[in-house]
Amino acid sequence: GGPKMNGCKWQVSAVTPGAIAWAATICMFVLSPDSEFPGNGIRKTSKIDYYEVFHGYKHVLISKWANPHIQKIISKLNSFMFRKGGGTSSKSGSTGPMEDLSVEIDAAMVAM
Repeated sequence: GGPKMNGCKWQVSAVTPGAIAWAATICMFVLSPDSEFPGNGIRKTSKIDYYEVFHGYKHVLISKWANPHIQKIISKLNSFMFRKGGGTSSKSGSTGPMEDLSVEIDAAMVAM
């Protein structure tokens, strides 16, 4: 039960390079000393150019999208966010909401 998830409503079933880059950029903003997000993309406090950060992340993801390490992370994100396979799994190696993916992320970064 429960209400239909937005992904189902909007017929979205997988993460995209842009969605991942956006989420990473927003995380950077939230953790920064910046208190506002003006339209030009450059913060007054931190001097971070979020526009360039977003496009840099997106470019790397698009250019490395087929990399096995990136695909493993994407698979886990899709499984968690869209509950592929009918929800949480008890299968060994499945991704729970608090699972540490740092090894996979480090391997993906090294492969880039």
